[in-house]
Amino acid sequence: MIELRKSICRCCINQCAINVLVEDGRVRTVEGDPDNPQYSGYSCVKGRSQGDYLTDPARLLHPVRRRADGGFDRIASADALDEIAASIARIVDRHGPRAIAGYWGTQAAVGSRPVTAPFYDAFFDAIGTNMRFDPNTIDKGGKHVAQSFLGSWGAPPQGFDAPEAILLIGINPWNTYTGFPAGSPRRWLVDRIAGGCKLIVIDPRRTQVAERATVHLQAAPGHDVPILAAMIKVILSEGRIDHDFVARHVTGIDALREQLDGIEVAAVAAAAGVRAGDIVAAARTYAGARRGYAMAGTGPHMTAAGTLVEYLVQVLETLCGRWMRAGDVIKASPALLPPARARAQARAPDADWALGGRMRVRGLKQSRAGMPVAALAEEILTPGDGQVRALICWGGNPAVAFPDQRRVVEALRSLDLFVQIDPWMSQSAHLADYVLAPTLPLEVAAASIGTEGLSLRAGYGQALAHSQYTDAVVPRPAGSDLLEEWEIFYELMVRMGHPVEVRPWGHPPTTPKIPIDAKPRTEELLELFTAGSRVPLDTVKRFPGGHVFDEGLIVVEPGDPGNVDRLEVGHPEMMRLLERSITRLREPADARYPYRMLCRRENHANNSTRKAASNRGLAYNPAYLHPDDLSELGVVEDDEVAITSPLGAIRAIVAADAHLRRGMVSIAFGYGSADDPSADPAVFGSSPNRLVATDEIFDPFTGQPRMTDVPVAISRVDRAE
Repeated sequence: MIELRKSICRCCINQCAINVLVEDGRVRTVEGDPDNPQYSGYSCVKGRSQGDYLTDPARLLHPVRRRADGGFDRIASADALDEIAASIARIVDRHGPRAIAGYWGTQAAVGSRPVTAPFYDAFFDAIGTNMRFDPNTIDKGGKHVAQSFLGSWGAPPQGFDAPEAILLIGINPWNTYTGFPAGSPRRWLVDRIAGGCKLIVIDPRRTQVAERATVHLQAAPGHDVPILAAMIKVILSEGRIDHDFVARHVTGIDALREQLDGIEVAAVAAAAGVRAGDIVAAARTYAGARRGYAMAGTGPHMTAAGTLVEYLVQVLETLCGRWMRAGDVIKASPALLPPARARAQARAPDADWALGGRMRVRGLKQSRAGMPVAALAEEILTPGDGQVRALICWGGNPAVAFPDQRRVVEALRSLDLFVQIDPWMSQSAHLADYVLAPTLPLEVAAASIGTEGLSLRAGYGQALAHSQYTDAVVPRPAGSDLLEEWEIFYELMVRMGHPVEVRPWGHPPTTPKIPIDAKPRTEELLELFTAGSRVPLDTVKRFPGGHVFDEGLIVVEPGDPGNVDRLEVGHPEMMRLLERSITRLREPADARYPYRMLCRRENHANNSTRKAASNRGLAYNPAYLHPDDLSELGVVEDDEVAITSPLGAIRAIVAADAHLRRGMVSIAFGYGSADDPSADPAVFGSSPNRLVATDEIFDPFTGQPRMTDVPVAISRVDRAE
């Protein structure tokens, strides 16, 4: 019997509404739901491949435990949890709570996070450790930290609500599904441009989005900071700011003007390889719109200047008044979260950007972005009080995702306990002591809580107040021993004698924790975690294909007349960092490394989580170069090259990309063998992270190293040799 089931894709941040054809308990096809008001039938290759994921012979259906000889044996989940809990307790007793660390990766963020994160946090709270890491500090952590220096506005940015101008810096929403709202990124952009919206793109690649830009600054990588500073200078000098907003809510204008005095638009343009007139046109076009938003992607963050980039982006937004005002309606008001209060007023910068956590290396500290994950390997390998000795990894693949892969692999191998939650024997799973096999998305119930919660941030989430619930679509495989991800942390707390007390995801930190006295079902947790939401979960369930709940939307309230806080656009620490960044760009390049390695996103993969089924069987990540560079190197497509940085070398297979600037090599992260750097790149792919040093050039606030714009040399390799 064939049955049509409506559900939610949880393969990436877009969270598409899907139609799943099920026959005798097995997924037959997955397609976008054409009747959904937000997605209108859109889906990507990752989501449409879910049937293959579920039945892939390589999928883990039972937990495994490492043997002394390095192999793995099957172990019952209950026994594995018993042994893991006992091992954690021993390590805590001997070395203290800080010896236990956790990492949740991208797949956790887009998968079961709204249900699992409360138990993950509760588990590490119970142990008493703040050694909790996530991808934010090697992705776009500067977005959070910049608020410590600028301050924040009490209402959301204008965002996706009727923009007349969009500024994208180092981001391709057609692949990332950020920068444009949830749905079809192509259709949304085409509709906006048809309505008169202007698009400005700063990107060394002429991406599908850049091809549609009003102004495309195809600048050399690493020049985002001076270009943004030059644009701000143009806007200030020509008076293209929201004068009323700035007068009432902003401070630091004089300090900002003084710092920008030394920046010449023509010099910035010459260094970046673009026309000065295009920088001026970009500034005028963006500032001339009544509404709009700017979004910086992973590219500029990976230059090790993410915090400064984001600060300048938010300064630009503030000068242009891109924040919602009293009386504005938040059209993307979350349905399954408690109604948030939005007020049109500023909150001053933090007295100190650093939070309570401290790393033992390089003076790094916890920030609004979290603990600096690029230094986790150093924490594991550095002896002494506080050394990390155990790691639980949920939804990530650190062996290929973290920079300086050689050191990361050494660190993972040295742990007393490494637990990997993974549906596959990934590169990280091969290094683990225990691999716990989780359910996959279509096997469990879920709701669109995560996407809704993101919608109050600039460049993320939805443009509409869309919400959806899904039951499990198919049963777990017969004879399997799978755990839902939240169950793992619940069971560990129970085994270690800790009370289970959780705070729902997306709720304010002042929300009281909820005691869990008996093991619940996921459906019960969703009911519990959505209690008090703007729209009751039962109401959402009445629309299995999703619905836009646009009644009772949040309205921005007037600010407190006595509020004296201001947004700081000339913060001294940021001004000093801006001056140093401009000076550093004037330093001569190392002629031994004439190329620049760039990060790259792929539509068929979600960072380090991928299956070849969603890429037509292609298992590797090509190194893309301009055709003229291929010719100059004496190679053609599918030839092998060596890419070398001061840290190391990798083998890679080349492909042509005429949309790149010359002198660039663009390659996706998250591939390669963790065990053997000489492994065939046609089989395992190539690991750019072997070329990235973590302790030389890095963002001082997030610890994010330079992961793009990395100086490299490229040479031809004879595969036969």
